[in-house]
Amino acid sequence: MRIAYCTNVRLPSERAHGHQVAQVCDALVHRGHDVTIFAPFRKNVVKQDYWKYYGANKKVKLTHVGRFDAIASWLTPGFIGLLTMNIMLRRRLRKILPAKKFDLLYTRSPALLRPLIKSKIPVILELHQLPRRGKGRFVKLCNRCKRIACLTSAMRDILIAWGVNRKLVIAEGDAVDLTRFKNLPSRTAAQKKFSLTTDRLVVGYVGRLKTLGMDKGVAVLLQALKELRLQKKFFGFIVGGPASDEKEYVKMAAKLGLDSHDVVFTGEIPAADVPMSLAACDVLAMPFPDKPHYRHHMSPLKMFEYMAAGRPLLTSDLPTVRDVLDESTAVFCKAGDVKSLVKALHWIAGHPKEAADRAKRAKELVKKHSWEERMERILSPSPRGRRLG
Repeated sequence: MRIAYCTNVRLPSERAHGHQVAQVCDALVHRGHDVTIFAPFRKNVVKQDYWKYYGANKKVKLTHVGRFDAIASWLTPGFIGLLTMNIMLRRRLRKILPAKKFDLLYTRSPALLRPLIKSKIPVILELHQLPRRGKGRFVKLCNRCKRIACLTSAMRDILIAWGVNRKLVIAEGDAVDLTRFKNLPSRTAAQKKFSLTTDRLVVGYVGRLKTLGMDKGVAVLLQALKELRLQKKFFGFIVGGPASDEKEYVKMAAKLGLDSHDVVFTGEIPAADVPMSLAACDVLAMPFPDKPHYRHHMSPLKMFEYMAAGRPLLTSDLPTVRDVLDESTAVFCKAGDVKSLVKALHWIAGHPKEAADRAKRAKELVKKHSWEERMERILSPSPRGRRLG
């Protein structure tokens, strides 16, 4: 098929959504489809091109639409810039798409739905977040789509309750590029790469430190490390940025009395080094808070990367995580609860074989969650109504 992937995000982007777009489009190409991305023209802090920055397949085509960056312009400050960009992009897509004769339109940007549907080309919406307003209009647009792939089962259930035809809706979370996790180095070699010198259990957090301005659990992890400090059994390895958020957590660690013997921050690292950073850890942590975004909308890329790394996975107990993991594949703690996190870390340290067995089962399970398998399910004429681990 000739597929147009339509998005209103900046590409390339250092944010996780840009990485996700690249992985989806690569998977579609690997499945034999012809893919063209339409993204808005934006002034970009990323200086590499799309293909080099993501290591993306050269067969994916990228068209930047327009020549004016409304978000960066002083003429359209703040939220007005986003609204202006979306209006301009919708107008241009109305003209571009029918003329190109695509077989399918694919988007994760609800703001673009109206012109895509008016093109009369079948539309698949990959839904990452439910709208806060305009629910009735959004439901009508969804019911005109060929399919809506919700990132979580919680989101799917809400959408159906709103009035979207259940036959159109599936739950399909994010995924992982398994080729990046072949031939991982040993723990010792990986730790040498990052100059880690400790005989403690390394508890890793790898990924952006915040999402939508919200803490992703790093604060709770630092508080747990403080509680465990005197035991000298655990060492925090926190990988990610941006620099402004890293600075905030470095200050927090210092206020908690943590030093270089207790925790180290690396800042942002190249995507190619992420698998090695995971291999350097003994435990991989996802201590997400219990907030609506994490409870209903989240399908963390890091969860699938953690699974592929084959290390014991410690996670907050949230419905979105339960879409994939259970007690056979992960160790759970109460979201936002420092004592529960400390208890879970003690369990892992005291039950190394059981923890390793869960990690092995998670690594086997993640084979079902490659990007290619994911996109095959989404494009299938009769996909499963729900995705379970």
